[in-house]
Amino acid sequence: MTTRRIHHEDAASAASLVQRARARRQDLIDPFPPAREMEVLADMGARQDEQARAWVALEGDDVVGYGALDYSPEMRRALLIGPVVDLAHRNKGYGLALLDELVDHARVARQKYVRVAIGEDNAAAETLLRRAGFRRRDTHTCVRLKRPKALPKFDVPDVKVTRVEPEDDTLYYGFTCKFVPRIKRQTRSLLKSDDYIAILAHKRDRPVGCVEVDLRFGDVASIENLDAPPSLLHKGLGNALVGEAMRAAFERESVTAIDLLLAGEDDQRVEAMKAMGFEVRHKLVAHELRL
Repeated sequence: MTTRRIHHEDAASAASLVQRARARRQDLIDPFPPAREMEVLADMGARQDEQARAWVALEGDDVVGYGALDYSPEMRRALLIGPVVDLAHRNKGYGLALLDELVDHARVARQKYVRVAIGEDNAAAETLLRRAGFRRRDTHTCVRLKRPKALPKFDVPDVKVTRVEPEDDTLYYGFTCKFVPRIKRQTRSLLKSDDYIAILAHKRDRPVGCVEVDLRFGDVASIENLDAPPSLLHKGLGNALVGEAMRAAFERESVTAIDLLLAGEDDQRVEAMKAMGFEVRHKLVAHELRL
């Protein structure tokens, strides 16, 4: 059994492995489309500083497992990506070995917590996390909206919702760095991509909320990192941000649906999304390890 930091030549094999595994409902790890090679390459580049944040497990020269971390100095809470092990090589200790590597790296990076979300029926992943000392935390709900005939528009008094330009990367990073675990270079890279859209809400020229649209993975877009003060979210800002994200996603003709992950088990928020046409797909359970 061998584990090491990912190399460029591992990317295609790792991405293919992750795509096959995450396509199985019982292996669900996140609510978004299965990882593609771009995601693995992003883990090697924009997600990282001078030290790699992704590992692979090898059997001989073959990549049989993959895992990565997302974190930033400002948050001190790392997000776990995987680990994912090829179906033919499970129950051999690769998953636990990768998990140990990732947790050790989080400690070296002086993170306070490691957090991950898995499907509520992913028993194998829950067993692995429990063995490593993770504890169950909150539950999230993934909802999906198929392309509608018309898109809603929401206005909030004194609030302006606009899309973020690449030259605004410093402003955007300054607003998001406390709750999105990525480094400034990754923010800059995403804003330059035609397949990633960031949206920012201002109140009297002060940033008060954001949301992002990921268009990298085929015909299903994902709405990510929706955040604003709860008082504003419940006064219409949440709907305004989601509405602009919907417009941004469906401007691309190839997009047939969008996914959105709702934090916690807020029935009122779920019902609000249903009223906008979203359907509940599944639930995720967050697990956390204190370092």
